[in-house]
Amino acid sequence: MAAAIVLGGCANSAKLSKGGAEMAQVPITATPSGKTYPGKFIWHDLLTPDPQSAGKFYEKLFGWQIEYQGHYAVVRHNDKLIAGILQAEPPEGRSRHGVWIPSASVADVDAAASRVRAEGGKLLKGPVDMDRRGRAVLVSDRQGADLVLLSAKGGDPADTEAAIGDWLWDEIWTDDLASTELFYRSVLGYDQMPLGDNYHVFMHKNKWRAGIRLVSDHREHMLWVPVVRVADPEATAQRVNELGGVVWVAPNEYLNIRKHCTRQATPVAKSGIGVREQYFLMLTGLGLTLHPR
Repeated sequence: MAAAIVLGGCANSAKLSKGGAEMAQVPITATPSGKTYPGKFIWHDLLTPDPQSAGKFYEKLFGWQIEYQGHYAVVRHNDKLIAGILQAEPPEGRSRHGVWIPSASVADVDAAASRVRAEGGKLLKGPVDMDRRGRAVLVSDRQGADLVLLSAKGGDPADTEAAIGDWLWDEIWTDDLASTELFYRSVLGYDQMPLGDNYHVFMHKNKWRAGIRLVSDHREHMLWVPVVRVADPEATAQRVNELGGVVWVAPNEYLNIRKHCTRQATPVAKSGIGVREQYFLMLTGLGLTLHPR
């Protein structure tokens, strides 16, 4: 699976590829809290065969600052570390679109990896030590959604309100709510709260950490969808088109399928999705709301 390139090397090897070694030198935050917030999404990596083109797209769309170095580029927003871009070719016959792989926080990577196996998931790479980043394992859940479980060196970033252009939320799209809920309750220690028939929220110690959306989609695997806060969804969607990207779900279409918004401490969304004026937009490469061509 292409996502295994996130950590690099063979699945049963602790050796990192060149890109993985470069990634290991990038911490997820310059100001670690010294604390672990289980189930919090703390990092995102974009896998793409063309980092320069993808980087230019996001620089122009969100104002991100990107430092290119070898196989791994570091993404900042307002001088804050927020993501990485890893050069990766997809398996033969697969689309050359990029895909975002999120990282969720765990206190004990090895114990979490054992729970993944026990719950019917797969270990794609690791656990492996990643120098300045921490200890990580790349996993796939029961339905093939990939994510990294990470114990960050020095601790996770503190909970703060997302600024415009920052990551706001992550949600998993699944065609089996019950199975997905059971898996992540075990692996990440979530509680869950229904907000409707098709949308639930994963919580940990009364903190909103992620969403779970029921979708009717017969794709070969489900996936995690990262969310960025934007000031104006309609204008951002138009800008996507101007930059040569593709809007998979228009803002007005999205409002029709979502009646609640996720929140961690204070952030929520506008137009019937929440209680404060905060906007957000989905993004990634495979089957999400928008992506560069």
